[in-house]
Parts: sequence; structure tokens; C-alpha cells
Amino acid sequence: MSVVRRFRPENRLAKMLQAPGGVSIGVALHNASAALESIRESCMQALDQKLAVLANMAARPENASRDEAMYLIANEIFSESGSFGLSELSAAAYSLCTLLDSGDRTPTRAATIRVHIDSMRALRHPDMAGDQSARAAVLEGLRDLTARLVEPLLTEESTT
Repeated sequence: MSVVRRFRPENRLAKMLQAPGGVSIGVALHNASAALESIRESCMQALDQKLAVLANMAARPENASRDEAMYLIANEIFSESGSFGLSELSAAAYSLCTLLDSGDRTPTRAATIRVHIDSMRALRHPDMAGDQSARAAVLEGLRDLTARLVEPLLTEESTT
């Protein structure tokens, strides 16, 4: 007859939360928000620099290494902007990543990339980019544009 043994690893976080003198979840979240706010300005400057680099890269001739470098920067913008509550900028960066990852080489691709970057620059300052419905319309337009370019490529891959 075999014996069933259950292994339960120690949950250090749960143990710390139950320890006397520990920090409550609310206080920990408040401290994390305060720490994030303390670096907001430098991170916003870094986002602006990354957007400028993307624009400069988009002006260069297309090739795989340029697209890969642009993808990495757009992915950084995606994650960093989400951390600071710029969800619309994050969504636009995600759409650009999808486009760059697709390998699309249609004649309209360069213009589509520029539209994404211009939109990202505007969405970086949501207070100046219009109301929420206007920003939502921009995001929907970017998603539609990317889908029109990427979906035919996915269909071609599945038939070959």
C-alpha cells in the first residue's frame, strides 16, 4: 500500500503578514504608491525619450534589426506606461508591438508605424489628448489598422 504525502511549501508572505509588528497590506500598498510617485517625473522623461527614439528609428530604412529594436522599446513603453496608469499609451504600444512582430512588409507599413508613434506621443499626455471618448476612438482605430495588416498574414501562415 502506498502512502500519499502532501507537500506544502512555507508561504513566507503569509507568515510575514501574520507576524506581529508587520506591515498591513494597506500600508504596504500606500508605501509602494509613494515610492512609485517619487520616480514618476524621471520615468515620464524616459518615456518621452523612448518615444523620440522610436520616431527616429521609424525614419530609417526598414530591416529586421531595426524592427526588433523598435519592438523592444515599444515593449518597454507598454510595461512602464501601464505602471503609471497610462493605460491608453500602454495599449497603443501593445498595438505597435503586434504590428512590428507580424513581419508585415506592405507599402503602408511605414505610415502605420508613424501613426502609432504619433498617437503614442499624444496619449503620453492624456490631459491634452482630448476627452476619454476621443482617446478610446484613437485606440480603436489603431487596433483596427493593426488587425487589417496582421490578420491576412495569420491567414496566409495557416494555409501554407
